Amino acid sequence: MNITKGIEILKLQDGVSAFKTDIIAVEKTIHLYVNGQCHTVLTATPQNLEELVLGHLLSTGLIRDLLDVGQISFEADFRKVQVETASARVPLTPVSDGLCVPVDDILFNMDQFLHKSDIFRDTGALHACALIVEGRLLHFMEDIGRHNALDKTLGQALREKDPLDSAVVLTSGRLPGDMMAKIIQARAQIVVSRSAPTEAGVELAINNNVTLCGFARKNRLNIYTGKQRIRLN
Repeated sequence: MNITKGIEILKLQDGVSAFKTDIIAVEKTIHLYVNGQCHTVLTATPQNLEELVLGHLLSTGLIRDLLDVGQISFEADFRKVQVETASARVPLTPVSDGLCVPVDDILFNMDQFLHKSDIFRDTGALHACALIVEGRLLHFMEDIGRHNALDKTLGQALREKDPLDSAVVLTSGRLPGDMMAKIIQARAQIVVSRSAPTEAGVELAINNNVTLCGFARKNRLNIYTGKQRIRLN
């Protein structure tokens, strides 16, 4: 499935106009049904859609792990997906302690992360998400929505059986309350963004024992909550 397409545009620059081909992102609307009921409608970049579904189920508290997932069936040109789950909704509870990560590992991997997306360079339209696992950058995913990019990364980690409670989440997007709720449901202890959190995001991080970092770019980092998990030089 194509995730970008070229269109003819008229570009104006420095008083000069010219026709050129521009690359734009493709999006698809997906109706997600859980146990026969319409759960939500997602608008997403049409790649890694099974990972998107798995991550969404995890980050919204509908499953705890892959054992809670039955059959996943895509229909109607991937515009409808049916999922069977065996779990009751998981409540939002504080995450555990135990993870401590060198700040140099975070800044190095964030720099790699921010230069990884060819599609963003082509379109300027996508968000990205990835994990740091034992110092390595893994499960890089992109989507037009920052929530979807997070869900795709979580879904791939779930499939690969990488423990999310010992991973650092990296995201290109801001961290409001709904993003933080997804991260808490995934049991991640540390989240780092190139952008800013909101008041609701910070409050959720404090109340649920999450380390929240923002404005991570090159040699800078703001630690808003949970500074005990970041090992300084």
